[in-house]
Amino acid sequence: MSNWDLMMPGMGLTAIGLAGVVISYSGLAHTFIDGMHALTGLTMMIGLIFLATGILDGGISTSNRAKATMLVVISIILAFGMAGFLFNTISTTGIFAGILIAITFPAIIMAYVATKKPQYTKPLGAIFAMAAAAGIVSYMGFGLVGPDTYLIPEEVPEPEAIPEPEPFTGNIVTATILNGSDIQGNPDYLPDILTVSVGSGIEWFNEDAVAHTVSSLDDVGATFDSGLINPGDIYFLDTTPLQVGEYDYFCIVHPWMQSVFVIQDALPMPDEIMAEEEGVTDESMVEEETTAEQTPPS
Repeated sequence: MSNWDLMMPGMGLTAIGLAGVVISYSGLAHTFIDGMHALTGLTMMIGLIFLATGILDGGISTSNRAKATMLVVISIILAFGMAGFLFNTISTTGIFAGILIAITFPAIIMAYVATKKPQYTKPLGAIFAMAAAAGIVSYMGFGLVGPDTYLIPEEVPEPEAIPEPEPFTGNIVTATILNGSDIQGNPDYLPDILTVSVGSGIEWFNEDAVAHTVSSLDDVGATFDSGLINPGDIYFLDTTPLQVGEYDYFCIVHPWMQSVFVIQDALPMPDEIMAEEEGVTDESMVEEETTAEQTPPS
């Protein structure tokens, strides 16, 4: 006859453990995943031991009550097993199921032999033990079966060469973050109003002993943001993508530090201005000479 004092807790532990294993491996739970599958798997194993011991206590029971119990347990196992495979997001579920089968079949055989032919229990147990040891050695030594082929080096793709940015060839205007500007009320950015032409670059040199930023004020750094400029470092801003106009900026770390730079249309270079002035002078002289030639003498 079966021992119901062992079968009842075995049924409960098996069902709880199997439910936990399915939940952890199917991705339904988002916390305690790393330890949940191990803990619930151990619970299920203990439940199966209690259940098998209770069923086989005193020999294999053929009562209708024991048959009904086994059908319920098998139904629970199949239901959760199917759910685990259908909703599974873990690639090692098949390995986990194979390990369970590899443990279950020898356990059933050992239980049957121990009940019917106890004289063969030790030899059969030794055979199973050696088979398990050989499997573990094969797994660890050769890495032929497992979730990770840890003995086979993974192919590391060669990193794509990142082209170096072309050097900035436009006009560069310098500005300074003054020493002591982290103290509210002290001068901060120099010059306070900076005017540059379209396509110019601006360099801010941090002379202070603490880190600062150069960040657009209206959108809190969305248009441009230097990040932390450490003491002695330089932040370069290419104004080419920016439109003509005024841009207020500030230091995110010290919000009282505020300044502005103005982008205006490109101004002519001094050489161009001199050339234009010389051209105008030449044209004026030609016009005067022409007028003098056309004027009759009095």
